[in-house]
Amino acid sequence: MDTRAIIDYAMNDDAKAMRDALYASIHDRVNAHIQAQKVNVAQSLFPEELDDEVESEEEYSQEE
Repeated sequence: MDTRAIIDYAMNDDAKAMRDALYASIHDRVNAHIQAQKVNVAQSLFPEELDDEVESEEEYSQEE
């Protein structure tokens, strides 16, 4: 929901719709931030160097 809709609801004295729109907007922003943080944490736990080592081990096990 965009900010303009929230303002329109407030100007029209539609408190319930304004509150719902505001909460939906906040929820979307917080959820997007949490998802971005999850990606950052996952990338820091499993750096690319580790991925290269795993691929090397898989190639070695397939040769046997």
